[in-house]
Amino acid sequence: MGIITSTFSYYMSRTDDPDPITTLTSRDKYVVQTSWAPVKKDLTGNGVALLLLFFDKFPEEKLHFPFKDVPKEELKGSKKFQAHCNSVMTNVDALIANLNDGELLVNLLEKLGKSHKRHQLKPPSFAHLKTTILELFSSFMNSEAIQTWDKLLGVAFSVIDQHL
Repeated sequence: MGIITSTFSYYMSRTDDPDPITTLTSRDKYVVQTSWAPVKKDLTGNGVALLLLFFDKFPEEKLHFPFKDVPKEELKGSKKFQAHCNSVMTNVDALIANLNDGELLVNLLEKLGKSHKRHQLKPPSFAHLKTTILELFSSFMNSEAIQTWDKLLGVAFSVIDQHL
């Protein structure tokens, strides 16, 4: 078992092996995956928290959503809102699940960008979302995790932005 633990520890601490497509190192991927695990336990609830914070910070962003006319106090109980929140978090989960396949990851992100283009979203909307994700996650993740998520979201949203 010692050799397995040593090998695992070696690869999870590597910072000198950036992925040629995503630039994420083995350490970056490990940090993102382990910090995501608690979030994944309640995708819908965490998605609701994320989008409510997003709309508090950037009220203009709510105008892009089908529930734009639903008052804030009613959103949390809205199944349509919860479904969209779950969808957002499921997309993030797919990103995390495919960190080791850069080509597939890029294709998923391109598809996501194209699907948001029809709603006339622009890159600032995703910059706002990134800010909100980092703020929410900073309430329960350490600084290394936040820096790594910042790097990941920067890469991901740059691909999405190219397809908006």
